[in-house]
Amino acid sequence: MDNALLFFLGALSLASALGVVGSTQAVYSALSLTVNLLVMAVLFLFLGAEFLGLAQILIYAGAVMVLFLFAVTLLAPREETLFKLTGHPQRLLGIFVGLVLAITLGALMVAFPRTPPSGPDGTIQGFGKLVSGLYVLPFEATAFVLLVALMGAVVLGKKELNG
Repeated sequence: MDNALLFFLGALSLASALGVVGSTQAVYSALSLTVNLLVMAVLFLFLGAEFLGLAQILIYAGAVMVLFLFAVTLLAPREETLFKLTGHPQRLLGIFVGLVLAITLGALMVAFPRTPPSGPDGTIQGFGKLVSGLYVLPFEATAFVLLVALMGAVVLGKKELNG
């Protein structure tokens, strides 16, 4: 892959990620997340993982984001009050927590380097073995977290609609 294209995709990914956390409207944040997911799919395609790239587009950028946008628009985003970091203590706390998480992640990556799994690389069979074996707990935990987040959004929206 050309370095200029890689830097462009990285910058686009960073800009869309900042749009997710920096947007004051939930719909724009969800649309920025869609752009980020599409950029990740393009990176998967360039890495030769066609199945993962297409699954990223169909499942995450397609179905999951449609579900998120449906939930956000169902909850009337104009009436929703978003938590804003207005004071310096909250901002400093957020920066501190972000730095601690980044340092912890970096230390874990250095302490426990991942070796690529042996076996057929990039095939559907290899992917299926990894998802149903080694990565089954993170896969199911992610599904559970998404379900809880959607249920929480519906509960909060129902409270607002009921008065």
